[in-house]
Amino acid sequence: MRNLIVMPAFNEEDSLARTVASLDRLPAGYEVLVVDDGSTDGTGAVARRLTSRLPVHVLHLPVNSGIGVAVQSGYRFALARGGYDYVIQFDADGQHDAAAVVPLVERCERDGLDLCIGSRFLDPAGAGFRSTAARRVGIRFFAALIGALSGVRVTDPTSGLRCAGPRAWRRFAEHYPEDYPEPESLFWCARNKLRVGELPVTMSERAGGVSSIRRLGTVYYMTKVTMAIVFDRLRGTELVVA
Repeated sequence: MRNLIVMPAFNEEDSLARTVASLDRLPAGYEVLVVDDGSTDGTGAVARRLTSRLPVHVLHLPVNSGIGVAVQSGYRFALARGGYDYVIQFDADGQHDAAAVVPLVERCERDGLDLCIGSRFLDPAGAGFRSTAARRVGIRFFAALIGALSGVRVTDPTSGLRCAGPRAWRRFAEHYPEDYPEPESLFWCARNKLRVGELPVTMSERAGGVSSIRRLGTVYYMTKVTMAIVFDRLRGTELVVA
């Protein structure tokens, strides 16, 4: 099995090297793609100097295009290069636990999932960072909205830690939401009857950089994503093939 870890990075010079190094314990068969999203700090220079036991590829986008474009660039890379089974999104800010990568892939394999989300809210011990109170309200809102419109129950629709199988990531390579796409892409999978699941993960506070939600503005983010999900619900089911 050959899997690609896509790591979008915008102004993450303080955390990028440590985040990539945290993946060194993964078994053979994993590769890392760092997508430098037009960073204005030293992220690009750090990415060029990265060393890892895993194969590391780097894409440099000429201008900051948003996390949706950065992640889609990763999916397009996987499609063009060929031979990948699963594509895992893993943020560069140090929030995600590398130990969750293999279980996400194994869950997709075992249960035939097209998309598996790493959820910080499924751990019964409540360990790790669960975002701010205001952000949790927004997360619960999107979870309720997606559940009401698709019948698929999720707890962490905005999680940036996720594993996509071929039916999902090949489609995402061609069409993927802009700005902050996690809830929208999750809803697309649910609406089109792809198999979606979650796995408990532990997250940490970001080690550097600024959240893309903060850059967009919370009101704009909530309004834009809500409208996109509602309008997507009006579309007919698409034929999805592997």
